Amino acid sequence: MNTQTRKAIGVLVASLPLPLTAQDFLEPVVVTGSRLLEPLKDTPVRTEVLDSKILQNRGLRSLAEAIEYSPGVRIDTACQNCSQQSIQMLGLPQQYIGILNDGLPNFSTLAGVYGIEQIPAGLIGRIEIVKGGGSVLYGPGAVAGVINLIPRDPVKSGGQFSTRMLGVRGDSFGEKAGGSAFGLYDYVNPDSTFKATIFGGSDRIQPIDRDGDGFTDVSMRDLWTGGLRAVWKPNLEHQLSLDYFISDESRRGGEIATFDLAPNESLIAEEIFSRRNVTTAKWLANWSETLDTSLAYSFSRTKRDSYYGGIGALGSPDTNSPFFEPAWTAGRGFGTTQDDLHFVDALANWSPSAEHRFTFGTQFRHETIIDDQLSANRSIDESFSNFGVLMQHRYTPSDMWTIEYGSRMDLHSEVADPIFSPRAAVLYSANDDFRIRSAVSTGFRAPEVFDEDLHIANVGGELSTTFNNPDLQEESSLTVSISPEWQVSEAWRLEANFFHTWLDDTLVVEPNDDLATPSVREFQRTNGESSRIFGAEFNLGYYQPNWQVEFSWVEQRLEFNNPQLILGDDSFSDPIDNPVFSSSYTRVPDSLGLLRFSYDTPWFDLFVTGKLTGPMDIPRILSDSANGDPRGNRMQRSDWSFNVDVGISREFELRGGSLTASLGVQNLLDDFQNDLDQGVFRDASYVYGPAFPRTIFAGLKYEF
Repeated sequence: MNTQTRKAIGVLVASLPLPLTAQDFLEPVVVTGSRLLEPLKDTPVRTEVLDSKILQNRGLRSLAEAIEYSPGVRIDTACQNCSQQSIQMLGLPQQYIGILNDGLPNFSTLAGVYGIEQIPAGLIGRIEIVKGGGSVLYGPGAVAGVINLIPRDPVKSGGQFSTRMLGVRGDSFGEKAGGSAFGLYDYVNPDSTFKATIFGGSDRIQPIDRDGDGFTDVSMRDLWTGGLRAVWKPNLEHQLSLDYFISDESRRGGEIATFDLAPNESLIAEEIFSRRNVTTAKWLANWSETLDTSLAYSFSRTKRDSYYGGIGALGSPDTNSPFFEPAWTAGRGFGTTQDDLHFVDALANWSPSAEHRFTFGTQFRHETIIDDQLSANRSIDESFSNFGVLMQHRYTPSDMWTIEYGSRMDLHSEVADPIFSPRAAVLYSANDDFRIRSAVSTGFRAPEVFDEDLHIANVGGELSTTFNNPDLQEESSLTVSISPEWQVSEAWRLEANFFHTWLDDTLVVEPNDDLATPSVREFQRTNGESSRIFGAEFNLGYYQPNWQVEFSWVEQRLEFNNPQLILGDDSFSDPIDNPVFSSSYTRVPDSLGLLRFSYDTPWFDLFVTGKLTGPMDIPRILSDSANGDPRGNRMQRSDWSFNVDVGISREFELRGGSLTASLGVQNLLDDFQNDLDQGVFRDASYVYGPAFPRTIFAGLKYEF
């Protein structure tokens, strides 16, 4: 062990409370809640961790698949044609969640449309999840919390290569099977002052027609990713890191018979080509025992070439076609989008004593979105910026109490006056086995373009898109939570989280159809009723040396103060376009359950995961299957869904490395939506339940 390694271990040990126990070294070390590397049990901001074992040994492809292994987090699939997925947490949609990479929010608006499926699970070291807004460090809009992707930190030179094959139940109409491959190589110099990782991979999902109507229910996706990460530590006091990530994805869904033709020759088609480039530079510096700083800059550019529509929606130049449209042009339905995001983060931490730690910082975010979708009568050229100043104080008067409070002031380009957002978190540790965390936070969402606005759906032969009300005002939030946890015994652990959020001037999407555009169904984002989100999460774990079982249950309610118009015309002038009101948020289940079981032996590792999703309200637009004429609007209540994943793996030691073979089934019970809309005029947004039918996977991973 060299001198620098001894010194680094000494610094970590010195930061731990004395006397030390074995649990101090087994407890996960986290960084997200307070931007301070510390044991999980000592952070006042409640943090959940998905470690590398869950990410690597369960046949997971992407962030979208991995994040569902966290209690109370759900993936919502919103479109039959393109299979768009987004994250829900505390019942709130992805627009309320900060998705971070190494603490930086470089996930732009356009990246939010498909990006959670484009981050390979093999690239992530661990995932830290903070539910609620107990910290001032991550912007005013992270009302539901943040998901922080912590990069891998290699300890020696070497590499790995993994491959996986998939078999999905359903008609893939002759398309080649799905599968993935991912490889990386780590270089670590002898004294660990320089580390570099280069990586690349591919991932393919085959298109699936589950209900036999001739149209995809799971879209085809071909993804390529690559990049590098370099970390240089010239001494113990300074660290420089550089990250570059690139992804390139093609996605196609719609009519099967014309899948090999241009999309505008199909009755229904969505085709998307998206490319994302992200560059990040970060400098960490310890100037003395009391002062450290961080400075970071991130730039991401996301570009998309897309087609939305098809003959059934946009017409045909063929005069003999029932869809003949004299105004048809070859470019109709095609569009382009570019989204540039700059983010600068500067923080300073001053610790004058063991009891006090002050954080001061500034953050600047600037985003430009240029989007042209002429077939949907949409053209966006908007820029948004936000400048934030923050201060936070951690006060630790004793071993029993840790108090962290602060405030941020944000100057947003779309809001007239500065907005102050105070937040606080408290940790009470009665002893090593029982502690309570509580938090209160305020925040706001400014009237910007959101990721759901950049997606176009197909409903009854019309394109469906969302615009902002010109008079849209910011939405404000207040969240409180209390989270006790109890180490009942060496084996049993019990946790709970009670949360309540109030939203004023809630940003809602309501119908606002323009009769002058018969091929487009418009929705408008406006300020609706005030609303509240409340619920409770319970986690129970039993741990043994070679096996463990964890069970969680979430009950949540999301309610408006008064019923909100969801679909239709509230003037009642058109009996077919009947209004549908709801006092509850749609597409959000009241109940979520998660069971995780793992069993490790010298011969094999086994895991079983069960995900239970309760009923939810799903808006549905009904159309005549023969001609697409509207037949009415409905609020449909979904059934319970139970999704079981099982898998087994074994590691074989080889000369110079190891080989791990894995075999498993995702969605073992094949619990898939059985009332999907069918045909040319289907409501493609009427989707719920698991994203994929039963899927068998087999994989190999070689490490050296």
